[in-house]
Amino acid sequence: MKLLKTIILSVALISLFSCSERLSPKRSDAEQQQVKEQVMKLLKEEYHQPFKLKEFNYKYDTKYKYGFLYKKGETSGLFKFKIQAINNPIISTDFYIFDGEKGSIKSLINAFKKNQLNSVYCMGLTNYYRYINNNSLTLKQPYTEQAEKYCSSIGQERYKLYQNYYLKHHIN
Repeated sequence: MKLLKTIILSVALISLFSCSERLSPKRSDAEQQQVKEQVMKLLKEEYHQPFKLKEFNYKYDTKYKYGFLYKKGETSGLFKFKIQAINNPIISTDFYIFDGEKGSIKSLINAFKKNQLNSVYCMGLTNYYRYINNNSLTLKQPYTEQAEKYCSSIGQERYKLYQNYYLKHHIN
């Protein structure tokens, strides 16, 4: 009986100490607006063209990891952007910025610049080819050629996998 009480007490104590760790603070409306404005400005500067923001939202929640006799949560934010290039309408894509740092908005923006900025446009071209292939459509020119030329010039050639499929299955 004493062993059973010890086990129950141990389980209760472990459960009490299972907690949620805040990886980042919840961003205020002003901070969310600041992230949105800075990201859109960076896109315009990087790609020398304006982008239309089709959707923007921020989600702050806790993801749980479960183990034997414990539950640990990590609370963080996630920014979602859905954009379209105005000068090249085939470039439309969604991307996310994970806010898992306790740092400032500046550090969040710097991480986006370092890790994601140079691939956003070409991700749109990849998505376009996937859409064309899945729906058996014809490429829109000169938009496709412009995007291919740009993406190849910066070494972002992931779209070629879908381009090759298109050329093999849709061109006689």
